[in-house]
Amino acid sequence: MKQIILVFLVCCLAAVNAMAQGRTITGKVTSREDGTGLIGVSVILKGTSTGVTTGLDGAYQLNVPAEGGTLLFKYIGYQQLEVVIGSQNEVNASLVTDTKNLKEVVITGYGEQDRKTLTSAQTSVSAKAIENIPAAGSDQLMQGRAAGVQVSSNSGTPGGGVFVRVRGTSSINGSSDPLYVVDGVPIQANNLSGVGVGGGTTSPIADINPADIESMEILKDASATAIYGARAANGVVLITTKRGANKKAKISFGSYYGAQTAPRMPDVVDGPTNERLQNEAAANNWIDSYGSLNALNPKGDPFKAPFANPDAAITTDWADAVFRTGILQNYDVSVSGGSDKVQYMVSGNNFNQEGILRAMDFDRKTGRINLDFFPVDKLKVGTSMLYARTKRNRLRNDDSIFGAVPGSFSIPTNLPFYKEDGSYTKFSIFENPIAAVEEGHHVMNTNRFLGSIYGEYEILNGLRLRSSFSLDYTGLQEDLYDNTFLNSGAGSNGFGQSVAATDNNWIQENVLSYQFGKADHAFNVLVGTTLQESSFDRTIATGEQFPSNDFRKIISAAVQRASSESTSWGIASLFTRINYDFKSKYIATINVRRDASSRFGKDNRWGTFPSIALGWVVSEEPFFKESIESISSLKLRASYGITGNQSGITNFQSLGTWSGTPYADLPGISPVQLANPDLKWETTAQTDIGIDLGLFQNKLNLTADYYVKKTTDLLLAVPLPKTSGFSSQVQNYGSLENKGIELGINATVLQKGDFNWDANFNIAGNRNKITKLAAPFNVYNRDIFRYEEGYPMYSFYFHEQTGVDPQTGAPIFKDVNGDDKFDPNVDRKIVGNANPDFFGGLTNTLNYKRFDLSFFFQYSYGNEQLNWNRFFGEHGGTRQFGFMGSQLDRWQKPGDNTMIPRMSQANYNANLRPSRFLEDGSYLRMKNITLGYALPTSLIEKAGISAARIYVSGQNVLTFTKYSGLDPEITGTASTTLTQGIEFYSVPQPRVFMGGFNVTF
Repeated sequence: MKQIILVFLVCCLAAVNAMAQGRTITGKVTSREDGTGLIGVSVILKGTSTGVTTGLDGAYQLNVPAEGGTLLFKYIGYQQLEVVIGSQNEVNASLVTDTKNLKEVVITGYGEQDRKTLTSAQTSVSAKAIENIPAAGSDQLMQGRAAGVQVSSNSGTPGGGVFVRVRGTSSINGSSDPLYVVDGVPIQANNLSGVGVGGGTTSPIADINPADIESMEILKDASATAIYGARAANGVVLITTKRGANKKAKISFGSYYGAQTAPRMPDVVDGPTNERLQNEAAANNWIDSYGSLNALNPKGDPFKAPFANPDAAITTDWADAVFRTGILQNYDVSVSGGSDKVQYMVSGNNFNQEGILRAMDFDRKTGRINLDFFPVDKLKVGTSMLYARTKRNRLRNDDSIFGAVPGSFSIPTNLPFYKEDGSYTKFSIFENPIAAVEEGHHVMNTNRFLGSIYGEYEILNGLRLRSSFSLDYTGLQEDLYDNTFLNSGAGSNGFGQSVAATDNNWIQENVLSYQFGKADHAFNVLVGTTLQESSFDRTIATGEQFPSNDFRKIISAAVQRASSESTSWGIASLFTRINYDFKSKYIATINVRRDASSRFGKDNRWGTFPSIALGWVVSEEPFFKESIESISSLKLRASYGITGNQSGITNFQSLGTWSGTPYADLPGISPVQLANPDLKWETTAQTDIGIDLGLFQNKLNLTADYYVKKTTDLLLAVPLPKTSGFSSQVQNYGSLENKGIELGINATVLQKGDFNWDANFNIAGNRNKITKLAAPFNVYNRDIFRYEEGYPMYSFYFHEQTGVDPQTGAPIFKDVNGDDKFDPNVDRKIVGNANPDFFGGLTNTLNYKRFDLSFFFQYSYGNEQLNWNRFFGEHGGTRQFGFMGSQLDRWQKPGDNTMIPRMSQANYNANLRPSRFLEDGSYLRMKNITLGYALPTSLIEKAGISAARIYVSGQNVLTFTKYSGLDPEITGTASTTLTQGIEFYSVPQPRVFMGGFNVTF
């Protein structure tokens, strides 16, 4: 026994000595996907507790026995790797992403969640889907990529506004734009411009650099949006920007350069044709008045044509003189990386877009810093900061007669650019287009800061407290000067306007979340509070009678006027959410939010907005797994909830207000509105039923939803008896309904060798209807929109033209009231609306070796588009306009079959609103096509470049439509919120071709 013990001790000493005589190995752990070093990888000697973690560049150093052993490499999101050391002193490892076990995490309100257990209707737009699509604003990147989200540009003006509707329009008087939340901060998205330039608006979302975006999540049903309560009735768009990671520093640089042109030009007749049409109209009007061409008028003068020799007329191309090829250029640079203590992303951007109209452009410069610190165990602090400076050179167009586009449509082409004395040719009320682009001065500068700081502490395992403070500040300076060469400045010897405005919005939030579970039960609970205040200040100064055009500031004007305004509102909120799932199979989500708004009376300030959603992952059931192999996943969803909207009223609408009203040069006050302390929130109740289906190992994924949204207690002006002293009072009266179906399909069409083809398709149809209204009302110029119970919003109110009498050339209109005669004053009706029957998009992405090709189609079907330019460009010679090309299809002789009447004053009565100007606005548009090539590593690695790609791209390349105007998508009256689907002297969206590159170091 002593001998055995002695042998055992000797063996132990030998083993200890062998360990003491071990060796040190080094190595580097990288990602096989992009070759970058991975920080924090666990490197363990198998069978022991000996191990280290990799450093900043993925490097490690470890003591091992002399005989070696086996190393285990472990890293979250990657497949575990074992490597035999053998006699090597350097052991490198390349880890592969674990796609099987890696969860698809999506951002939700105040958190994130595995898509498998998501119960809400939510659509994601990833950075990968939009990274190669140049766009000025992030809202444009959603177009056609999310089912149920209707996006259309209001105009082709650079930096212009965008029309966005999530599952239809949910308010009449209030805003129906979604709530935008950037990195957890609800931001202001109002048009701050104080100078009227027609129907165009600007987009504050254009301040955000699209290259900074990591993902966009569009929350659609009440289960997803109710956590935002009073501002979520129109949907929520969550924008998450890129952040640093526990990886070595990565420097990225990208740039593109391109040119843009107008895809269509104004359709007007040439000079000789213009004069012939004027002669024809004059002759027809003479016949109508005096019976024949040979008849004598009361003075005894025979008919005489206005133009004696039309063939000798000149042709002036007004549009060609002011439209141009605009240059588009963009430069992006970013640095990201970090360690286990600090992670960062810093970026800069310079974007410049020349408009397709001369003197119109948009310039944006942004800088962003996203930082996350881990100073001590369980504590995380950080910040997100954006500074953006934008400059817009603007022109009057879009629902204005004073711009370059109105003049291009309306000034006759037989007139020259300039008079004989060198001055601009003037015609009627329209501005000379060349004068509009050369003499006007309208500059809008904005400075925007969007920043937040936060701290997050893990109190217990799974229990976290996060507190944040955010600020969204915009400062605006806008200057306009119309000199004496312009119609708008000639009569006042120069007209100037200056606007200074600030919009300040701060938010303080606290969120306590607890994630815990037991056995097969998992809970995620959060409670939170929010305080928000928004204040707006604006001063407007105007001046007239300037000493000369060299003096443009208001101080130089002989006549000066100024006004100022200031307003603010605030919201206080409490909210909670409970997520529960059993075996990731039975899922439930409950949200409750209470909001109090300063806009309402003290008895109705608080509103409660709850929601509940249930989900069943059928594919997790044992009977399903055993019986159906082709279906990879199947989830059924249902939700119901209530959200709110406070934007239907101004900040003091519930109060009886007075304004200063001077009388006889003495100060005084007068009443403005009656108080209504009973005002409360507009509320939208939404029911959603959905299904998520994955087929063939999730190579084909389908998502379908049916929803019904009912908005009640609309904030509308209700007529009052005249005895009240007021014409109306804002009350909660009225209701709306939106219901529809959405379908989204994501498919891996083909995977074979080096070739890969992915396709994404979505389609949605929404039906909007006004279900309760105090009284019908009309809006916009000549009352061409009507809001009436039983009809959808954006309904067109016209005289329904059924044809033209083939014998006389007179228009034929429908007798609406059935009295067997047509009366323009009463025989008008709703003849269509601007809402599409369905809309969506199709994206195809193909990859072959180092080549990639993507093409994206966006479409809309069944929407009426009003070509309001035709109303003024088709006439009987009595209006002070040129002629549009459609006039050539007019009735000229008995037997002609057409919709364009005989040219005479009687057939183009100013009281008529013929429905023929309402056209089919359906279209299919190739919105983007991009071809790229990734350069081989062997060519770029010597320059220290890890990845490089070059590409060419086109936007708005092809449009298939029956619409005769410039663009079937735009709305030139966007500043009038109750209108949609009108082209009226609007700038079309440009066709763009560009080339660019992306480089990563």
